[in-house]
Amino acid sequence: MAPYYFLTPKAYTPSAPINYQVGPMIIEPTGHVVWFQPSAQPIQKRAMDLRVQTYRGQPVLTWYEGKSANGYGKGTAKIVDSHYTTVATIKAVGGLKVDLHEFRITSRDTALITAYRTSTTDLTAIRGLRRGTIVSGVVQEIDIATGRLIFSWDSLDHVSPEMTYKKASADPTTQLDYFHINSIDEIDEHTLLISSRNTCAVYKIDKRTGKIIWQLGGKKSDFEHQVGTRFYYQHSASMVGVDEVLLFDNGGSPAMEPQSRALRLKINTDAHTVTMVRSLTHPAKLLSVTMGNVNQLTNGHYVVGWGSEPYFSEYAADGSLLLDAKMPNNIQSYRAFGADWIGNPTDKPALAVGTNAAGGATVYISWNGATRVATWRVRAGGTKAGLKHHATAARQGFETAVAVNSTGPYFQALAVDKNGHELGRSEIVKATV
Repeated sequence: MAPYYFLTPKAYTPSAPINYQVGPMIIEPTGHVVWFQPSAQPIQKRAMDLRVQTYRGQPVLTWYEGKSANGYGKGTAKIVDSHYTTVATIKAVGGLKVDLHEFRITSRDTALITAYRTSTTDLTAIRGLRRGTIVSGVVQEIDIATGRLIFSWDSLDHVSPEMTYKKASADPTTQLDYFHINSIDEIDEHTLLISSRNTCAVYKIDKRTGKIIWQLGGKKSDFEHQVGTRFYYQHSASMVGVDEVLLFDNGGSPAMEPQSRALRLKINTDAHTVTMVRSLTHPAKLLSVTMGNVNQLTNGHYVVGWGSEPYFSEYAADGSLLLDAKMPNNIQSYRAFGADWIGNPTDKPALAVGTNAAGGATVYISWNGATRVATWRVRAGGTKAGLKHHATAARQGFETAVAVNSTGPYFQALAVDKNGHELGRSEIVKATV
């Protein structure tokens, strides 16, 4: 299974007061939290799309941070290093805001981000207003180091509003989100794969011209769909090799299918056909009406985030279910990713002390984000200068409780890796009980 899973848990009702913390989170397959960064402003600075990427040759964590309303975001994209220190914050260009749906770092250390643009256009062809308000999907490629705009693409220049499955309104106060861009995958330096939820289509784009090379799905698919290959309101489309597409088929909303699926499809650009390679479904027959994703690991496994349903799952390459995890019913994560990660936080381990039934002390130790801790060594003594080793315990998840045959009152914890090397020390804490 994946070494770690990367989530951004949030509540169904973001406008309501909440009595718990939300933010980007890394967990182990056991369910134990490895790292969590609670948002100081859970509504204004919501986190989405946490994952591991590569920047300047080093693994980094990235996510969207900002507002979320009407199904899209207005914020920034964030990059932190293995010490959880911010190394870059990406902003959209031209008066736009970074959207929550996608932030990809390319091999050229540029950022591919989604954004949403509001304008007016003639919508009478779809029973809308002559000067109707429309929201288009925008792709921007930005140089991370300088903030310079390298490339921009607007759906309204290439995809007609007539391709949408959303209904236009005669109400001048409403906006038609006709495209709803929700993923970008870079096939190569000159070619992108873009997913549009509200046209139920995936587009291969030539960056040099902006033109659509081919369209998969939607009202005018360039491919004849074989049995089971139609998808609706999809998310998270990416290329696998040269002729396969991996995507999350929501199947709603409105409901077009009995359940959501992760699909791997094979396309034949000569015969203009698309066939099924793999379909992954959940045992509970989940129908995720929003969000969701699928990503393939280096070992061939698939990690599926079930979007509006509070689940994420891992499947073997043959489609067998390996892990199924459920969050609380009122919590959802926009996406779920699986990957390896080495975290080296700059702060010290945290330590708290309580008494135990044996008359000694129980020491509670944690180190948010540290991935290399194998064991904890606890020192205790009557003075800060007189600390001696009293106990060793294997790491037991986010917080480890260690019974110590000492009343201290001074205690300190040492983090040790699997090779016996010390990684860090807590402050010396005086017990208050």
